[in-house]
Amino acid sequence: MTFEERFQDYLQRLKKLKPQLPDLAEESTKTSLVMPFFAMLGYDVFNASEFAPEYTCDVATKKGEKIDYAVIKDGEPIMLIEAKRAGMKLQKQQQGQLFRYFSTNRCRIAILTNGISYQFFSDLNSPNVMDDEPFLSFNLLDDDPNIYLSSVRQFSKEKFNVKNVISKAVYQKYSKVVQKTLKEDLISPSDELVKYFLSRPEIKTGNRITAQMIEKYREATQKAMQKVFGAVIQDFSHVHDEDPISTDNDKTETPPTMGSISDTITKAAEAVPDVRIQKEEHPEFIRLHIYTTNNIKFGVVKIMKSDLSIQLRKIVDNQTNVYDLKSAEEFINYI
Repeated sequence: MTFEERFQDYLQRLKKLKPQLPDLAEESTKTSLVMPFFAMLGYDVFNASEFAPEYTCDVATKKGEKIDYAVIKDGEPIMLIEAKRAGMKLQKQQQGQLFRYFSTNRCRIAILTNGISYQFFSDLNSPNVMDDEPFLSFNLLDDDPNIYLSSVRQFSKEKFNVKNVISKAVYQKYSKVVQKTLKEDLISPSDELVKYFLSRPEIKTGNRITAQMIEKYREATQKAMQKVFGAVIQDFSHVHDEDPISTDNDKTETPPTMGSISDTITKAAEAVPDVRIQKEEHPEFIRLHIYTTNNIKFGVVKIMKSDLSIQLRKIVDNQTNVYDLKSAEEFINYI
């Protein structure tokens, strides 16, 4: 059985358990969800020399501290795993134990999970200090497996190579910063961005760029960006998130070229009308409601704060039912 087949079997089993998940206790979560997940990755979860439960991670102030699981190779931990009950949301306060344990050994991968959501951490910012933000995260029930499956495969027993994972994680971190900056500028263009465009030779202001000028052109910058990126933002997310830590050998499709992306942007810019966007702030995400100039709502962009993933949706006949749009072209067709 291939890795993809094993994963699909596990996912179907998880979906059948969905009604029971909110009431699942922590120990049941471990045995019903977490252990089978790592078994799907190829590890012998009943062999303590390979998948060690209650792994001891002594900290400076307290001895005998234990983490839920550790994946072991050549006698050393290569992944530390902290499991919470299935109904618990994974937030900053759940990272505390994992953060303390991470600094007690040379392991560079730490995983926080509730059996449904998985967050993968490393020490990209400071050696031997776990980062505040995961370099990879996904929800098995909510997210499209096509986006994260190749990344998950890199943690399987047959594929795992910590140097490759860390190298790709560094790239992922850079890419996330770029995405986050673009998304923030899409909502409210920064002074630096407005100044950049004002300084372009095509603009030729002929004057020193002042704070007043930046403020004057901020709205024009925002509208121009929304017009171009509004319909193609999903495509940019796909280019980045499709396979953030896979190796070249895992690729089966030809990656999109800058030319093809440029063509898509041009089509979108020609097709998208002037719009207004209403921002809706939530603790876990930002939702952008997109309206035409005659106040007809035609779309929603949902940006998750945890991993900066994006969902583009189209309103169906102004009713409450919605469906995902798969591409920029599809979005254009429905405007």
